[in-house]
Amino acid sequence: MVKKTLKRYMLHLGIEKGVSEATLRAYEGDILQFFTWLKDAGGGADPSSTVPAHVKSWLGSLSRNGYTPRSISRKVASLRSFFSWLARHGEIERDPTLGISTPKKGRDLPVFAGREAVARMMELPPRDSRKGLRDRAVLELLYGTGMRLAELVGCSVMSCDFSRGTIRVLGKRDKERILPLSGEASATLEVWMKEFFGITSEAFSERSHYTAFFADRPDTPLFPGHGGKSISRRTVQRIVKKYLEQVAALTKMSPHVLRHTFATHLLDGGADLRAVQELLGHVNLTTTQIYTHVTMEKLREVFDKSHPRA
Repeated sequence: MVKKTLKRYMLHLGIEKGVSEATLRAYEGDILQFFTWLKDAGGGADPSSTVPAHVKSWLGSLSRNGYTPRSISRKVASLRSFFSWLARHGEIERDPTLGISTPKKGRDLPVFAGREAVARMMELPPRDSRKGLRDRAVLELLYGTGMRLAELVGCSVMSCDFSRGTIRVLGKRDKERILPLSGEASATLEVWMKEFFGITSEAFSERSHYTAFFADRPDTPLFPGHGGKSISRRTVQRIVKKYLEQVAALTKMSPHVLRHTFATHLLDGGADLRAVQELLGHVNLTTTQIYTHVTMEKLREVFDKSHPRA
């Protein structure tokens, strides 16, 4: 019963609301986790039989099992969205999440690597192997543009415009944005594409030559994986973890850490907050403002060490 209903809800979110695949997986996982717990606790698997006490008990079990307030709040949001949808469509009489309070969320500062650590990491992938060149290009692109993991995986060869120094990505809710592609990211990507695709140097400076080179295969992934499909998310995650853990002792080793590092280093260098917002593809400036807390921590350390009255 739950799985069939959940499938319809996922289609609603994906098709009608344009929710990203990553968010869909998170919602589905949270909702299935709740009903699995409910079944194990002796409750029914029918959403119509769910009552507020069930939700409250589940939240209590999450807290006892070490889930952070932020994680619990996200799971509550998933359930609220699901049950609200059911109520609007008349499939349940009362939304069991109404009146459920969530724990106050502390704002975790983004995990990021230092400049020297990033520089050392970029030198680790071997230059004499195709896999090494791919890994180097993946790392440089994530750090050099701040794009999300899903955005990198979704890039095709035609996403790049080397003559203009830009790369086009498709972000959350299918919102497209153009990112600068220059410096080491551009140079490393060119080396990778020459090696893997056999593209000529002239094609990088002339858009018409570049387009002609891929005329019969414009949808080719920028980083092909098995069977000609794009490189998998898991492969990219392994690449980042492999090299990042060799240069930094961080609590997280994900591609998102390089996105955080990109934003933090830009602000440390004096970049405008709204410019960083545009580059990251954040809808709200408040989402980007969390990086200012990181830079303020750095400024506070400098002040404490340097000011005679600190």
